[in-house]
Amino acid sequence: MARKKVVGVAGRFGPRYGSSLRKRWNEIMEKRYSDHVCPICKTSGKVYRIASGVWSCNKCGSKWAGSAYTPS
Repeated sequence: MARKKVVGVAGRFGPRYGSSLRKRWNEIMEKRYSDHVCPICKTSGKVYRIASGVWSCNKCGSKWAGSAYTPS
């Protein structure tokens, strides 16, 4: 029985694209999909990305600009 590595969200690429690119992509996507804190109402888990660099909060309805993958 073969062992399998736990590779996270980059596992869908399999052996393609090289390990360093998959590791970098995995790190970025883990930051993007983690729970973020709204800078206005200070709640976590309610923040989502509308577009690249545009973030919104479901609780207070505020919208703001941040970086592409994290709302900071």
